[in-house]
Amino acid sequence: MKITDLEASSGIEQLKAIMNGYQAYQVLSTALELKMFDWLENKGSARQEEITAGLGINGMFGRSFLQALVDMKLLLKTGDVYANSPMASSILISSGLGYQGDWFRNTGSKVSKWSDLTDTLTAQEPSMMGFADGPSREFLRAIAQRALHGELQAATKAIRAWEGFSRAGSLIDIGGGHGLYAIALCQTHPGLQAVVFDKPHVIGLADEFIAHYALTERISTQGGDAMSDPLGSGFDIAIIAHLLYKFRKQLPEFFRKLNASVKSGGIVVSNHWFCDPGCDRGEEGAGVRDLERAVQSFGHPLCHGEEFDALFKQNGFRIIHKAEIPSAYGTSRLHIALKK
Repeated sequence: MKITDLEASSGIEQLKAIMNGYQAYQVLSTALELKMFDWLENKGSARQEEITAGLGINGMFGRSFLQALVDMKLLLKTGDVYANSPMASSILISSGLGYQGDWFRNTGSKVSKWSDLTDTLTAQEPSMMGFADGPSREFLRAIAQRALHGELQAATKAIRAWEGFSRAGSLIDIGGGHGLYAIALCQTHPGLQAVVFDKPHVIGLADEFIAHYALTERISTQGGDAMSDPLGSGFDIAIIAHLLYKFRKQLPEFFRKLNASVKSGGIVVSNHWFCDPGCDRGEEGAGVRDLERAVQSFGHPLCHGEEFDALFKQNGFRIIHKAEIPSAYGTSRLHIALKK
């Protein structure tokens, strides 16, 4: 075939769209790294020359860089003046409650499993870190921000709807990491005391969040191994969110520990991703979303929902609420079970 007879494939446009997504990610990631949205929020608005000089950007790239952010609806442009869009002010200001910058940038970080997807996909066993290893502080902040996509709000709303919530006096969040579940519930229940249990090198971030919300007198942190160390006993509420993937081969033993930690009449709250029957929904975009869940859940979400439900009954619990709630990567399955 002559080169001049070769017609450009329509598939090239699809490749360009995928590549444009990568480039857009890099534009926003760089804007976050430069703290552009923080800078503009303090200034209110600024011209291109002010922004490039204030952030150290080479002026040759300034106009197109800012226009890319305008195209993404992250900046507003009026004449020659730029300002943060309402969306940027809502979720991209680092001091804001709804900040999502760490979650966004985590996917492209060097420690992300997406940064070397070939290595992630060809590994025959999930990489299991030693007890004293990771996760990084940035990753923990990303998880905290991810929880605020509606997942934490839905889970805590269901807990607050439990008829025994107003009488509950104690809570443990096992593998609680950032501590936001305990913080959110203590904010709505002034008589509730809570413990955030996680690895000793993880709970430092929870301590910071607890202090930020002025709850140090009501929420404590406890470092340890959830599988081998004592969790305590007599709790009215025990929460486990996205923790059991790495204990999937030890679930019966873990449920026995839950039984020992919760008092009679108390509840266990489980929030986890599950693999759907056949692991194939056929929905548009489901592939990347399901791959993200697999990457984030030690190789695979939980399976065999009926067997998981049976573990509650086998260990003295009765499921009183079961629902699918939104999460950053599709629906998550919420169980609330009462200890008989």
